[in-house]
Amino acid sequence: MGAHARHGLAQIAADIRPVADEFTKGLFARLFAMDPSLRDLFPANMTGHRATFLRVLDHVFTTIPKTDGHDELIEFLAQLGRDHRKYGLTEAHYATMSAALIAEVHAVYTPHGGLDEEDAAVLEQGVQLLTGVMRGGAHSDPTPARRTARVVDVLRPHPGLSVVRLVADEPLLFRPGQYVETQIPQVPRVWRPLSLAMPPNTQGQLEFHIRAVPGGYLSSTVFGESRPGDVWQFGQVHGLLRPDGDRPVTMIAGGTGLAPMKSILLAMSMNADNPDVHLLVGTRSPGLLYDSEALAPLAATNPWLKVTQVTDARRDPWWLKHPATAYRALPLRHGSLVDAMDGLDLTGHRVLIAGPKGLLRAASEKAVARGAAPEDVVHDPL
Repeated sequence: MGAHARHGLAQIAADIRPVADEFTKGLFARLFAMDPSLRDLFPANMTGHRATFLRVLDHVFTTIPKTDGHDELIEFLAQLGRDHRKYGLTEAHYATMSAALIAEVHAVYTPHGGLDEEDAAVLEQGVQLLTGVMRGGAHSDPTPARRTARVVDVLRPHPGLSVVRLVADEPLLFRPGQYVETQIPQVPRVWRPLSLAMPPNTQGQLEFHIRAVPGGYLSSTVFGESRPGDVWQFGQVHGLLRPDGDRPVTMIAGGTGLAPMKSILLAMSMNADNPDVHLLVGTRSPGLLYDSEALAPLAATNPWLKVTQVTDARRDPWWLKHPATAYRALPLRHGSLVDAMDGLDLTGHRVLIAGPKGLLRAASEKAVARGAAPEDVVHDPL
């Protein structure tokens, strides 16, 4: 990093990467010193926020100098601005962040002679573009920044799994298969994406399937502490999962990845004409197939729907004291969910995948190997 080197935004991004942790810690310390009230908008543990911020900054700084991809970048930043409305950000907050970010980048270069005037101007323009497009996206969205719903029931079909049902103050607008940014009262200022397990309705009824993940603070809290009467808050809805016209659909759902698929299937069941749908739903053992009681009548009354259950093990673990039995009404095979795709011809199919990250990758590769076009294999971002 020479004293007179011409950096540009892409080079600035490259220079920040080796000192990423120090940079983001310094940035947020500077931000909170400039406006202490901003600290209340963020969770106590900032590790995840710092990592996410750096990924966004790196993407912006490396994309701006390119000759293409600018339309996608503008939409990305506008959506980010719409998402950030849930934090209650103001014009003043954006101005403070701009100033803090520019100052912290300069601090990285100070020991090496600093940025020259041209690179300093490029940096300022890049930061102003980032925050300006975010502000514009936030201002362009007429919908409420947050919506609320009250928990009316919490079911725990087996250890580690919660089925939470709520009624919203106003019906939540979303498309079947989407997920929504969610905050629960026990973990304030922490937002997590949760898939909606039923289609929208005029009564504002909502359902979520949440597995307590080891080390997952929010999911474990939902399982251990959520009670009727709790008020949940929701931000933006997102999601790519949906059928495509009259083409056949294959759904691959691992664990609670069933939730968005169930939402889509329930919406489709209200229509007279639907494409053929094959749902493969997998889990570790038969007793963990927690929603077979709802899937069995859905498949029995809709001839376009086929459901295949897949479990890694043939028997339930010893700790599953009261395993589910409704799965016996549906076909069941053993092995991995990805291996269960071996006999499928997915040529011309729309393939929707939801579940753990490893499943998304492996099932996507298998779907293409079984004949699906890559653009027809859809899952939400990793």
